[in-house]
Amino acid sequence: MNIPLLNFLFPNMCCICKRYGNYICDDCKKLLKRNLPECYICRRLSPQYSSHTQCRKCCSLDNVFVGWEYNHMSSSILKLYKYKNVREISMGLSELFTDIIQRSSFQPNLAGTLLIPVPISDTRRNERGFNQMEYITSCIGKHFNLDMKNDFIYCKNSDFHQASKNKVERYNSKENPFYLKNHNAKDISKYKSITLVDDVVTTGNTLEKLSKVFRTQYGQNLIINALCIFRGKPYYLPSESSPLC
Repeated sequence: MNIPLLNFLFPNMCCICKRYGNYICDDCKKLLKRNLPECYICRRLSPQYSSHTQCRKCCSLDNVFVGWEYNHMSSSILKLYKYKNVREISMGLSELFTDIIQRSSFQPNLAGTLLIPVPISDTRRNERGFNQMEYITSCIGKHFNLDMKNDFIYCKNSDFHQASKNKVERYNSKENPFYLKNHNAKDISKYKSITLVDDVVTTGNTLEKLSKVFRTQYGQNLIINALCIFRGKPYYLPSESSPLC
């Protein structure tokens, strides 16, 4: 049975407003709330998406781009994509994501970078049937003519499943499930930076653990950036310096 016939028998429905046609309709695309350029650590404005110098004392990512606010709308998109195996949504989401990256002040950070999708364990891959971030990362790579490696870093089979943990549990988790399988320095030396690609950043714990693995192997001078599709509102008080420190 071909795809057009499947679409006729089982028409796509917008995962937000339930209108038939596309998994994300044009009207709902416009309602997604853009994330302002900010320091990912203290959540204060940073025009180039750079981590503030004073914030880098406790955290390690140099520049982090976030597309949209994680709310009830974006949650509907992500759950359909990640947990219900609706892979077709990845095409529309990838197009939206690459478009806003291209129109942002973050784009210069992509020059000469190596894209690395945040890995999932074999257990999670078997449950879902795919790693949702690999396709989106490959689309970003093709759009900006960048290299991608999806077999460079691995995630151990463990209970490191962030979605099932609250914010305090995520932050306090001491386990680092990530490791480099191929750690030949020549694999990275030709790149100006590496850029991790993830779907949602909450506390930043996953990105920090990945960053630690790379910095342990390649040193503190390695530039590490990140591209994240969604992020929730700041959850700390204005008097706090950072939710990560």
